[in-house]
Amino acid sequence: MKKLETTRSSETDLARYDWARAKRGRLASRAAKASALLRILDADLAARFPDSRTVNESLRALVAIEDAMPRKRARRRRAA
Repeated sequence: MKKLETTRSSETDLARYDWARAKRGRLASRAAKASALLRILDADLAARFPDSRTVNESLRALVAIEDAMPRKRARRRRAA
């Protein structure tokens, strides 16, 4: 009696999927919107700001400080 070969195709084997009804770019607009909102923090900053709320509070405080500071006027240069 012959032993049947039982090989399991891996998840990365693209031949195992039926691509007949696939649509290209179906979720591209959603991905573009999501990536426009995504910001990646460096590891040292991520440790200090554990969630979005703390990041937003800190940025609002920074903007308030900047608005409270007097603006420097640009000096005009004389034409030579």
